[in-house]
Amino acid sequence: MNKQDLVREVAERVSASQGQTARVVNAFLAAIGRTLSAGHRVHVRRFGSFELRRRRSRLIRNPRNGRTYHVPGKLAPVFRASRSLVARMAAEERERPAS
Repeated sequence: MNKQDLVREVAERVSASQGQTARVVNAFLAAIGRTLSAGHRVHVRRFGSFELRRRRSRLIRNPRNGRTYHVPGKLAPVFRASRSLVARMAAEERERPAS
């Protein structure tokens, strides 16, 4: 599902126009981005949390030429699903017929 699909589904569920829903979705995503940029965590109850984690610097090797390169550390956004979301996905997977 991409953002346009998300906007379409949410608009249908709440009986709103896709334009209005797109503005809400964009504002929601921008708020998450601003909060993460400020160094804070975003927790959406019964869904999960977004936070920044520091990735350490490391050395990598190009297999073609054998050269070693230094990749500096950086902050990376991560999502961690809540226990209730994980449980919901597991229950839906159990209900789904085996293919």
